[in-house]
Amino acid sequence: MPGRPRVRLTAYLVATGGEQAANALVYAVRTRTAAEALAAVQASAGFSGTPVIVGSLSTRMAKAIGLKTGDVRSI
Repeated sequence: MPGRPRVRLTAYLVATGGEQAANALVYAVRTRTAAEALAAVQASAGFSGTPVIVGSLSTRMAKAIGLKTGDVRSI
């Protein structure tokens, strides 16, 4: 008897900032796709520029910081 289909979530690291890396802010977002993560950062941070995916967090790290689905947290 099959159960519910599994939804795979990823904790993306999204950077927003100026032209210099020193001015960049990095957010952790747990979503299904990278496009959803970029949209969530733009909506919550009120950032008018183009955010960029710079990496991801492990499942253990996401659990350790209490990152829930759809949360946008500054790192």
